[in-house]
Amino acid sequence: MLLRPILVLALAGGLLAACARAPAEPVTEMADGVLYAGAEQDGSAVEMRVGQTLRVELETIPTAGYVWEIEDQPDFLELVAENTRPTHPEVQNQEGFTGGNHFMAFDLQATAPGKATIKMRNHRPWEGGDEIGKYRIDVTVTPAQ
Repeated sequence: MLLRPILVLALAGGLLAACARAPAEPVTEMADGVLYAGAEQDGSAVEMRVGQTLRVELETIPTAGYVWEIEDQPDFLELVAENTRPTHPEVQNQEGFTGGNHFMAFDLQATAPGKATIKMRNHRPWEGGDEIGKYRIDVTVTPAQ
């Protein structure tokens, strides 16, 4: 009789472990020295030096009004660029094509040492409340070397 509750607990633990979120992938450095963070880095942490740039690039549906916005931006990170690009340029760049998902990119340059979390949300700004996505990444900036 004791075996059945133990088996149930073991199965429940296995199910919970399977549902747990996989660890975030590390931020990568691109050829131009910009640190890149995409959806795979949600919940992760990045260390950078003063003067370096972190690009956060996330997919959204701007043709339906959804955009990513920075909710909480640390004072030591300056937004130096904001861009979009199609997710499937070979199709979306064809004449007459409308709609489709896009990537939104935010370039944040470290201006001073500090430690904080960047928080973002994907929503329709005019609707006020509901969002279809959230994103966060912990940032530590050290002095330039």
